Amino acid sequence: MSDLNETCTVCGKDLTNTGGMARLYHDGKAYPVCCPVCMDLFQRAPKRFASGERPKTIVDELLAEMQWKERGRW
Repeated sequence: MSDLNETCTVCGKDLTNTGGMARLYHDGKAYPVCCPVCMDLFQRAPKRFASGERPKTIVDELLAEMQWKERGRW
């Protein structure tokens, strides 16, 4: 990583000197992510995370995306 003070674009985890997990690109710019969950979330809404928005918690973000079509059925 070229920037020694990077954080995960999605969750904000400090990636200093860790190498991160991956870099995803949006509009020609690289965005570091720390794990497969953050990678998935970034890919679902790249504009949102590229603009600096972060979820309160990753669990809250995932739960907000879940929509049950019929209550009481799994």
